[in-house]
Formats: sequence, structure tokens, C-alpha cells
Amino acid sequence: MLGPTSLIEGPFVTVDIETTGCRPGTSSVIEIGAARIERGLITAHFSELISHTDPIPPAVVHLTGITEDMTAGAPPIEEVMVSFREFAKDAVLIAHNHRFDLSFLDYEAERVWGKPFSRPVLDTLCLARRLHPDVARHNLRDLALLYGTQTVPNHRALPDALATAEIFLAMLPGLAREGITTAAEVARLCGVAQQSHLARKLPLATHLPDGPGVYLFRDAAGSVIFLGRAKSLRTRVRNHFYAPDESTCLSPASEVASIDHFPLVSGLDAALLEVRLQDRYAPSFNRNNHQQRQPLYLHMDTDSRFPSLRPTRRRLRSGVLIGPLANAWAAETLAEAMSEYFCLRRCRRPEARCLTSACDRHERHLCSAREAYVAGPDQYAAAVSSALAVFDGEGPQFRERLRLMQERSARAERFEDAARYRDAARALDRTLASLAVSRRAQDSGVSTVIEGDDSQMAVIVLIRGWHFTTLRFTRAEVAAGVVRDRIGRALDRASRRARRDTHITPRRLRDMAIVDSYRQQHAPLVIAVTEDVIRSADVVASAVRRAMRVPRKRHAAASAD
Repeated sequence: MLGPTSLIEGPFVTVDIETTGCRPGTSSVIEIGAARIERGLITAHFSELISHTDPIPPAVVHLTGITEDMTAGAPPIEEVMVSFREFAKDAVLIAHNHRFDLSFLDYEAERVWGKPFSRPVLDTLCLARRLHPDVARHNLRDLALLYGTQTVPNHRALPDALATAEIFLAMLPGLAREGITTAAEVARLCGVAQQSHLARKLPLATHLPDGPGVYLFRDAAGSVIFLGRAKSLRTRVRNHFYAPDESTCLSPASEVASIDHFPLVSGLDAALLEVRLQDRYAPSFNRNNHQQRQPLYLHMDTDSRFPSLRPTRRRLRSGVLIGPLANAWAAETLAEAMSEYFCLRRCRRPEARCLTSACDRHERHLCSAREAYVAGPDQYAAAVSSALAVFDGEGPQFRERLRLMQERSARAERFEDAARYRDAARALDRTLASLAVSRRAQDSGVSTVIEGDDSQMAVIVLIRGWHFTTLRFTRAEVAAGVVRDRIGRALDRASRRARRDTHITPRRLRDMAIVDSYRQQHAPLVIAVTEDVIRSADVVASAVRRAMRVPRKRHAAASAD
């Protein structure tokens, strides 16, 4: 255990690396520099350039000065890691922004000898933020100027490691004044007191690919406790184990015992699969993992002399039904706000009883039924028409009125009223956005979203914006010409389903929101399916082939006699 290591007596090793990129396992380490501290003095240093397989980007060459020629005859990373482990033996590692440096060093250590570096690992960036909260910037160069170090950082591994060592030594008097004397106490100050507990789990993520997909954390009993999606599975999952972990606060990283994953090539495919897996497993650490089981609407019972606006789970045939909607809070909040603003009835008491007996809700200005009855049905009908117009193009005007009411209430120091109007505006935005998504989806019919790369492709089949099925193809399958039939069968099933199934369930409404948001943010290739399904299948198959750059098969020319 390195936690009891004395800040004055114990050995420390500051380390810095230079890399070709930001992703361990994909980008290469091209230089490691380190300085060893013993009894408060820098006693040795370590510096090695490293051979690599991926090219050094021009930006890295410009920043570090390290060129391909300089690393051509350098030793491989496996050899350098063994030498660095011997140099850092029994010492506490220190880095400036340890999450970057240790993410690479731990990954390579896991590959070479099967486990990450011992913890705790200290971080001069975290320490500087704790000791000097008034300083605007805490990068290595500014800290070197602040502490007046002899070594000037220059984006080379050894000078940066030496500067980090000098900065750490300059911090020791300040730590001593705070009563901090051991590495474990520094780790607590930096918020990484239980870092060793998480670091031991890093090998769980070593096998993950660098590409996009969905990952699942399982506990010791095999239950799914957390799931997520990422552009880089390996990088995202490993980041969980570098997060601060306090012993009093459970986290997915602290409870995970094994990790499953689904590698995917489509971001939309990953987003849709993520919510389905959340429905299936209901992971305890995922927020908002509950699915709305019944549809939700706003209903205006226009068959009544004095209609009211209410949220409902029933698909009523009478009156005006607005929806389906995705957010119950928004529907309830908006119904209350509109009933107040347009003086709509909010209770079910008969007219005679409402006008002749006391009403607590009326006294507290929570119901406008009495005023509505006094005004008469004609004036009330005009108010109902104005309320329904909010959902038929006049939503922005109503939102502006809510904003003005919020401002007036705030100026009059009626802050509870201002908060109600603020919430009403948010509820209006959510409700109108949900309705707009439904309208766009309903106009789309059957369509396909095509995403992937040269090796794999996903064809996501949608019916009016909700997910029907996903077809995934490899390059070999596309080259063999087997995708056309699969696409044709899927589109035929989707077209027949679209003709007979028009109901929008909560799950489909959620799909519509995911698809609509993804299309606006990423603009994937979308192909609409026409009534000529055979022709549409040919178009989709051709688009898949072109996207993967698979040439069309051609018949061989006849040989000459």
C-alpha cells in the first residue's frame, strides 16, 4: 500500500507522456519522461522515445518537436514500460492531469503485465486548484511561473516531468501547513481517496473495442446495474474508473464486477438499443429508466357547455384530444396554467352548487368555474377557442405572455407566481415540441436510416418515425449480394404494418423523439420508402453498397475464340 508514504521521506515519481492522440489503445505513446523524488530531492530521471505504428500527426510534431525520424530506432512500448516500472518501483506516481497520462500508462501496463499501476496516484493539477483557487489558470506553464521552477515545461516528456517534480516539492510547505503529511491524505484532498479500489477494476475494460456501441455494467450477481452508449466504448468505460469515488457513495464503477458490450456502427442504432435495454433491465444507477406505460393526452371536452382542459390516459373519442405527449409533468403544469390564464373550469361541481355554496378552491383562486358560469357559455366558448389556438399555431404568443407575467411577478417580488409562470413556459415548450415531433413523424411514412463505415452498415427501418427493425450487414455480405433480399423482406413487412397499425404508444413516441433529435443533429442518410416496395428495396441496397464502396458485380466479358 502506497497510501502511508510520507511526503517528506517517501519516494515519488513524476511522469509525463507524449502521444499521437487521445485514445489509449488507438493512439500510441511516443515518449515517457519521469523524475524520481526521495527525501525531498530529485535524485534521478527517466527519458525514452518509443517506436509506434500509427503516424505522428503534424499538430503533434509542431507541438512537441518529435518526428518520425527521432522514433524510428526507438524501443517498443513493451520494453519501455518494463524499464519505467523498475524506475518507479515502490514510488507514488504524480502527474499533471493524471487522468490523461495514467489512462495510457495503465492501458499499456494491463497489456504488458496484467494490472494497472499501484494507487494512489497524485495530481498536481488537482492540488493547484485546491491550494490556489484564486489563480485563473492551473496549467503546467503557469504553475511553473507561479512557483519559479528552474525547468521550463516545453511539451516534451522529461522537461514537463521535471517541472512537475519541482512544482510538487514547492507545494509541500503549503500541504504541511494544512496538516497533510502522507500520500493518502493528499489523495483525499484531491477527491480520489478510493482511487485504488477503482483502478483494480480497469482490466475489466481492456478487452473493449475502440468503436461505438452500448455497454452494460453487471454486479457480482450478474444483474445489470448501469448501461450507456459511447462513441468509443473503451475510452468511455475506462473513464468511469478514473472518476472520484468516495467510500460513502456507491457508483456504477464501485459496484461493477463484469462488463458486457454491443459494438455498433450507427449512433442512432446505439441510441435506440440503449433505451430498449433500459426497459428490459431497469438498471438501478440509470436515471429516468422508467418507461411511460400508457399514452398521455390533453383533453378538452367540447361537448360540454363549459369544457375543461385535463390530462388523460384514455384515448377519448369525444371532444378535442391533443397528443400523445411524452411528459406527464409538462401536461399537468400546462393544463393548470392555461386554465388559469383563459379562466377555464377546473372542477366538476355542478353549476348550481358552484354558484350557491362555498368553495375552498375558488377562495384560494385555484378555480375559475364561478366566473365562467357568471360570464355565460358564449364568452366561455371564446375562451376555449383561444386556448385551443395555442396548439394550432399561437403557442409562441402564449409563451410571450407567460414570460411577461413572470417578469411582472418577479418585479413585484411575487416569486412563487414567477416560478409558476416560468414552469408553465417550460411545460409549453416541451408539449409543443412533443406535438411537433409527432406531426413530423406521422408525415414520414416508412423510411430507412443508413449509417456505418467501410466494414459494417446498419439499415434502420422506421414506420412514421418509430423503430420497426434494424438490419446490420458486414462488407462480405454486401459484396456477396445477399442484402437485397433481406432489405426487401423488411420493407415489405414494414409497409404492411404501416397500413394497419397507426396507434402511437408511449414507446413509439419515445422512438420518434430520439429519431427526430438524431436526424436534426447528425443529418444521416434517410431514404423514404414509396408504394413501390421492390423499387425502394433496390434503392436502399444500392445506397448501402455505395456507402461501403462495394463495386457492383459485373458479368465477365465473353472470351475470344
